[in-house]
Formats: sequence, C-alpha cells, structure tokens
Amino acid sequence: TDSSGKCLKAKNLEKMTEMRDLRKVLSQYRLTTDTLIKNFVNQADNQNRFADEDSQGEIQLQVDLFEPPGQEHHDCTVKVVSASRLHWNTTKMFRPFVEVNLIGPGTSGVKRKFTTGTKNKTYSPLFNESFHLKIMKPNDPFDYELQFSVKDWCLMKTDLLVGVAVMPLRAVVETGSIQDRLDLGRSLYLTKENMSIVIILSQRVHDEVAQEFVKLKKLERTEIV
Repeated sequence: TDSSGKCLKAKNLEKMTEMRDLRKVLSQYRLTTDTLIKNFVNQADNQNRFADEDSQGEIQLQVDLFEPPGQEHHDCTVKVVSASRLHWNTTKMFRPFVEVNLIGPGTSGVKRKFTTGTKNKTYSPLFNESFHLKIMKPNDPFDYELQFSVKDWCLMKTDLLVGVAVMPLRAVVETGSIQDRLDLGRSLYLTKENMSIVIILSQRVHDEVAQEFVKLKKLERTEIV
C-alpha cells in the first residue's frame, strides 16, 4: 500500500509539473513579439554548444558599445576581422562571406542585417569590415545579441551555411568593448523553453520580425554530397 501510494504521489507531481509547463507556454502566446524575443535572449545561455562540440571553423570579431550623450540610441560597432579553419567541401569556387544580424526588441524599422563582401578560394578569409548598429532607447543592450553566419555565396540559389555563432551583447555591456573568437556550429542549440518561443513566433506569419527571427534560429548547415 505504501508503495502504491508513493507511485500515485509521483504521478500526481508529474501531472502538476506538466500542467504548470503547459500554462507557462500558453501564457506566452499573449506576449508581444518584442517581449518573446527579449525573453529568448535573456534565457539563451548556450546557443554555441554545438560549435563547442563540433567546430566548423572560427570567426574573429571586435564589438564596441557606447552611448552617445544626448542621443536616443546606443551605438554598437561590429568589426568582422576574419574567419579561419573553415570546414567546407565544394566542387565549385568557395566564396565565403559573413552575415551579421542584430536580434532583440524594438528592431522593426531598424537596419538589423549586415553582410561583408565575399572572398574567393580561401578557407581563412580576411575581411576587416565594420558595421554600425543602433539600439533605440529605452531598450537595454543587455537584451540583445549578435548572430554571425558564415556562408558560401551562390549566384543562382540560396547561399549555403558554413557555420553559425551567437554573441550576447551582455558580454560587452560591462567593459564597452570586446575582442573575441567564436567557434562556428552546424546549427544553434536551443533549450526546450527557447524552442517553445520559436514555435510561437513561427505562427505569426504576417509578422516580419517574428518570421526573420525564426529563420535565423532554425538555420542548419546542409552538407553537399
């Protein structure tokens, strides 16, 4: 009897946990796209996990963050220095470039995608290109991240992903400047909580920011056979 009672208690606790998780997910449907993206950024601690386990190369960056006096925005300068040790097999000319995306709340109507030029026939391209991003107040840079995608440029079809990495801007907020090397993964690691946000936003088919966010988080390298 004692054993059956413990089993019943365990099942009830499991059901309560499932109901609590379900209520949490359902409550998120009422949140705005900006709030959901902000929540995603603040709870996404290990998106580069796959890169740590199976690096497809690395990218070298410098990011500077500062607040101009009397202005209604924060300035963020991103310098893409280089990429190296890129793992890529192709029978055609390899033309790598880097795409930089600003992810966070309040980006509707703000330029949030930047790309370097392409480099030909090199697996360790040198770019040395800088981009200037704006984060509009009252938004906090702590709630933003930068996503870097190294791609192979294709003329007549979609550019192919070589590897992807994320840098949270909270890593830059304290010092105002950071130089770093990020390993590139075949895709991003998403927790169950973050995947639920991606699923919710994927259903907002007429929301440009939501659809762009979903596309970025579901990026996955396709191997060329």
